[in-house]
Formats: sequence, structure tokens, C-alpha cells
Amino acid sequence: MSSLAESIFPPARRESAAAPVVDAAAPRAWSLRGRVLLLTAAVTAMAWLVGGTGMYMVSRHVSDSLFDQRLRDIASTLLTFADHEVNEVRAGGAEIVHFEGALTIGARYHYQIWSTEGELLLVSVDTVGIPFVPVTTRGFTNVEIEGQPMRVIVMPSDDGSKVLEVAEPLAARKGSVDPGFGYLLIPLVLSLALLVGVSTWLVRRATFALRESARQVTQRSPDDLRPLAVADTPAELTPIVAAINSLFARIENALATERRFTSAAAHELRTPLAAIKIQAQVALLTRADGDRRLALERLMLSIDGAAHMIDQLLTMSRLDGLIALRAKAVRLQLDAVSSHVIDEVRPLAARRQQSIVEDLAAADIEGLEFGVAVLLRNLIDNAVRYGPAGGTIRVSTGTAQGSCFVRVEDAGPGIPPEQRQRVFERFYRLPSNALVEGCGIGLTIVQTVAELHHARIELDASTLGGLCVSVLFPPAGAVTAQRDVVIERDADDGLPA
Repeated sequence: MSSLAESIFPPARRESAAAPVVDAAAPRAWSLRGRVLLLTAAVTAMAWLVGGTGMYMVSRHVSDSLFDQRLRDIASTLLTFADHEVNEVRAGGAEIVHFEGALTIGARYHYQIWSTEGELLLVSVDTVGIPFVPVTTRGFTNVEIEGQPMRVIVMPSDDGSKVLEVAEPLAARKGSVDPGFGYLLIPLVLSLALLVGVSTWLVRRATFALRESARQVTQRSPDDLRPLAVADTPAELTPIVAAINSLFARIENALATERRFTSAAAHELRTPLAAIKIQAQVALLTRADGDRRLALERLMLSIDGAAHMIDQLLTMSRLDGLIALRAKAVRLQLDAVSSHVIDEVRPLAARRQQSIVEDLAAADIEGLEFGVAVLLRNLIDNAVRYGPAGGTIRVSTGTAQGSCFVRVEDAGPGIPPEQRQRVFERFYRLPSNALVEGCGIGLTIVQTVAELHHARIELDASTLGGLCVSVLFPPAGAVTAQRDVVIERDADDGLPA
């Protein structure tokens, strides 16, 4: 029993539930949340830097505009009082160049008043006696005077008889702007800290469902296959959670099926093993050669029955692998596969003096050759086992009403209509077949393979007097189209096919 269990359910499948082995040499896993936070902080800092630079540029522009306006106002004021100043200087006896004897408008400003003939009429203290810029210039100009960058405005008087030039050092403007801009750094730094804090909170909030899902999975025992329950799951994580829950459901169903299968198989194997033991004991205790030979023949029959049951159980276990290979279906000639299976089963029929009549017409389907061969082998094997000795078995293939069919008929007792649904249950056998060797999973295998190939099974009475089993397959091409529709629907649902 232990070797049978290991052959049906390999140890690798049972060990898969063990804790994963951590490879110390593997590279450290990166954090999605850490990368999102780092990216958010970098983008926030860049936005802060661009915004701060923009604010600085705007403040500089506004400040320069205000300083220019102030310089213009000073120039207008000087022109207003220029005539009075010039008249006072001339009343004192000076005729050509005149200098102010005291500061009038502050040390940071320097001015010159020129006549239209190029005569310097009035000049501020500590100011050069040559024009800052040509007197024909109008408006604002940046020039360098005695090695110092200056902002100069040139403005004519209302009557056009005089031209005023006022210069202001650019260094004086910068000294007035920088302290004021320093106060802007405080809200900028506070806003940066606020943005980083809010971004961190939002990222942690957004990844809560991911961390909660991981926590639920890592803290579970191997036999805890309940669906993940994560509140407020984001749309990006919903397909992953749904796929995990679907996987849990499939695993739970597979484990439940294996438990039922193992229990039923162990129960069913007791009968042939007990028969083998009894026949061996009879052969051991029998003295007469004839009786001993008869006991040994019965022992061989019991062994054949047990071997057949084990083969059926192994076939059932292999069908699980076919489900994973359903996308690898190929084009098959149903008549060729049927002919090959008939050649394999013919010796068993000959042992019972039964004849197999072939009526094989062309029928192309898409499927897995192993699965279709298993289906046919079980149908013909049942017909041989339950048909009378010397009877006839008819196997036919072909196409009808848009389907490809394989049909197996025998001359056995048949199956009553009220029992035709139950015969597909695992280990179910008709009471009338109790004397025939079997384990009751042949038609279960047939149904599993049929469902895998989108085929349907019909049970009816045969013209030979027994049972007629028809399996109707979709023709080649129809299965591919149907599978493409299923895959497309699964992709729209965000679930694996």
C-alpha cells in the first residue's frame, strides 16, 4: 500500500507544502514600497527645487521692476527740481561745471544733468564728470562704471532742454533682495517636509492591502486554504488576490479529491488483496496436484484483477497531468487511434473467444493521444469483460451531425436506464456485475477524458443486445476556437486560463 500511494501521489507533491528553503547567497529582495517612496521623494524634491527656482526668478523680476520704478521716480523728482538747482548755481556765479556740495538723494545714487549742447549742468557728489552713457540714449541700460556694474536711466526733461542720467549700483539691489528671499525658504522647506510626509502616508496606505495579503499567506499553516480576506483592495491588486484565492480553491479541491480517492482506493484494494491471500493459503494447504493447480490459477486471476485495479488507479492519477497539458492538443485521426487500441486489446478478447468488428471511417479531432487512447481502451476493455464469451464487439468511428464519434457496442447485459448516471461515479458497480473482475472506475476515466476534450457521452441499447457507448467529439478546429474564447474570457477577468 505504501509503494502504491507513493506511485500515485509522489513524495515531491507532499513535500511541496513544507517551508521554503531560504538561499543565503540569493540577492536581497528589493522593496516596492521603498522604491515608490524614494521615487516620490525624488519627484517631490525636484518639484520643490523647480518651484523654488521659479519663485526666486519671479521675486527677482518683481524686485528689479520695483527698483526700476523707484529709479524712474527719483529721476522724475530730480528733473522737477533741476531748474531751481541750476538757477541757484548760476546765481552764485558759476557758469560751466557745477558739483553738489552735499548728499541730496543718498549715497547709492549718482546723477548727472546735461544740456542738449553737451554742457554738464549739475552733478552729484563723488560722481564722474563724463556721461554714464551717451546722452542720446533713452530708458534703462546696464553699464560698468569705474569697475562697478550699474543700472542707469536716461530721461529728458519735459521741455527737452536737459537730459538726466541716474545710476544705481546693482550690488545695492542684490543686498536688498537676498534677506527678503530668505524668508521664502521657510515655507518652502515646510512644504517639502509636508509633501514627503503625505506621500509616505499615501504609499503606506496604498500598499497596505499588499502587505496584508503577504502577511495572511506567510502566517498560514499548509492546510489553511481559506480565501484571502483583504479590505479595500486596489484595482491593480484585485486580479492577484482573485488568482491566489482561485488557486487556493483548486488546491483545496485537489486535496479533498486525493483524500477521497486514497480512502476509496485503500478500501477497494482490500478485496483483491484478501482474495490473493486466501488463494495463496488454499494453494499452500492443498495436497493434491490438481487442486493445487486450480488454486494457483485462481491466485493468478486474483493477481490479474489486482494489477488491473492498480493500472486503473494509476491511470486516474495520470489524468490530472492531462489537465495541465490541455493547451497542447494536436490533430488526431480518431480511426487510426481506435485501430491501434483495438490491436492492443484483441489478445484479451481472443482469450474469451470474442471477435472485434471494426467499422472505422475517417474522423479528425483535436486532443491528446494518450487521453483518447485511454478512453478507447477502457470502453473496449469493459465490452470485453462484461460481454459473453464468444460474443461480438463492434467499434466504429466517423462523423455525424457536425461531430466526430467513436462508438463501442457489446452483447453484454447492458445498463438499465435508471442506472446510467450513477455508473460514472467512482468505484460504483452495478449489483449484477459483482461476479466480474473490476474496480468501478473505467467509466469515470472515460468521462474525465471526455470532459477534457469537450466531448459528450451517450449510453444506449446496442443492436448486438448489450450496451452502446457513443463519445461525440468536436471536429478538428472547433476545439481550438473554443479554447481561444475561454482564454480571452479568462484574460478579461484577470484570471489565469
